[in-house]
Amino acid sequence: MIAREYDETIRCKFAPHDDGGYRLGMKNMDWEDIRIFRAVMREGTVRRAASKLGVHHSTVSRRIDSLEKSVSARLFDRLPAGYAPTSAGEELAVAAHGFAEELNDVTRHIAGRDDDLHGKLIVTIAEPLAVRAFAPRLPEFAALHPELDLEIIASFEQLDMARREADVAVRMHNDPPEALVGRKLFPYHTSIYASPDYLERHDITGDSMSARWIGWGDNVTPFPEWAQDTQFAKVPAWGTFANMNMQIELARAGMGLTMLPCFLADSVPGLVRATTAPPKPSRDIWILTHSDLRRTAKVRAFMNFAESVLRPLKPMFLGILE
Repeated sequence: MIAREYDETIRCKFAPHDDGGYRLGMKNMDWEDIRIFRAVMREGTVRRAASKLGVHHSTVSRRIDSLEKSVSARLFDRLPAGYAPTSAGEELAVAAHGFAEELNDVTRHIAGRDDDLHGKLIVTIAEPLAVRAFAPRLPEFAALHPELDLEIIASFEQLDMARREADVAVRMHNDPPEALVGRKLFPYHTSIYASPDYLERHDITGDSMSARWIGWGDNVTPFPEWAQDTQFAKVPAWGTFANMNMQIELARAGMGLTMLPCFLADSVPGLVRATTAPPKPSRDIWILTHSDLRRTAKVRAFMNFAESVLRPLKPMFLGILE
């Protein structure tokens, strides 16, 4: 029954309505066209949608043209700045969103009954955790579950797990979405770091204006909010360098002070803590999945593995030096 109700083909078309708009009627419509249509709606351009979907931009253009022919209506105005939806496009977006949500609900429920340890498993992990904590241990998981096709997305991007963009998430977050369930472990801690040479050359407490923070985030003032609860609140920030690996390398090169997670910075040669203050707790570490997937065998297997990776590293995350 489910396979019939949620086929890959949506049977609908646009028909003119008395108010001048469009309403959905009946006709075959390819779900892949709809998926690409929704990506263009979200991203606003063909190239961004293609990049998000991992396909060539010509494929996106061809699919949009095909969809417009199938509904006998123009769905987008092609503008220099991107694709702007027409009224017909907005109508289809509403209908497609509703169908996609129903389809996602059904596929999650089906996947949630899967007791087999095989097939695709997508895990999103905050990049520092993926590289520092998980990469050395992943061969163990691969050896235990050789029939699993594991994809790790190492990113801070908050993927939509309701749409099955990921099955498991290991996140550094204090307020995960309510639809997700899982385990809160402990907060990672941060401290302030610099190169020894930089600290020798600058009197950070006595002449704060001679030093600088390596900036990150939106530095709307020289004295950003994130630095105000430190002992170096009067040291100005310079530049914007959001990537943690870049911040590490800039600090090693003697560019200034940087605030970093202890589990990353304490082991970096050429960096030392610039303060004697104890590390401060930052965001919590969570292992999460969608509530519909929590009993799936492969999801449980990775969540248990993730906990076995992270818990022994608690002192490192708390910034406890040996």
